[in-house]
Amino acid sequence: MSDEKRPPISTRGGDDGTTTLLGGGRISKHDARIIVLGDVDEASSSIGLARAESDGDMAELLIGLQRLLYRVMGDVAMPEEEDAVGESDLACLDAALEEWRNRTEIPNEFVIPGETRLGALLDVSRSVVRRAERSLAAAGYAEAHPDAFKAVNRLSDVLFVVARNADGKTSLSKEY
Repeated sequence: MSDEKRPPISTRGGDDGTTTLLGGGRISKHDARIIVLGDVDEASSSIGLARAESDGDMAELLIGLQRLLYRVMGDVAMPEEEDAVGESDLACLDAALEEWRNRTEIPNEFVIPGETRLGALLDVSRSVVRRAERSLAAAGYAEAHPDAFKAVNRLSDVLFVVARNADGKTSLSKEY
């Protein structure tokens, strides 16, 4: 690919502590919107790491969850646009939760992550998604984009069940 067709990687525009918004304009990198976008992006990257260790229908589910998080980021990045996350996304998450719940034995006790590598990666993803959820709430997106907020909340439940499935058995905590 010739240099004239390659997009720039570094524009140096953020060297002053600001970043460009979709649709134009610049804001501080510590603006609540940018913090939320970073947390949701980190959640997607974390799920991607787990997806790289998975296969089959679990990998398909995880890429779908990453695509959902991209739509959440769209709602955050462009609040004046029509919401990208809606009731159909919530229905899909509920269906996934039920499907994976039916495949998986869920313990009746606190789970200590680490039974398997994939299960642990999914638990890390769940924790990162919970952080993104807290950021969304703190920045007021629970009210501004309620379906996106609900989707992130339900996403962590899906990840919990899928992590237990990845462990392949009930994850038992040891008494210490």
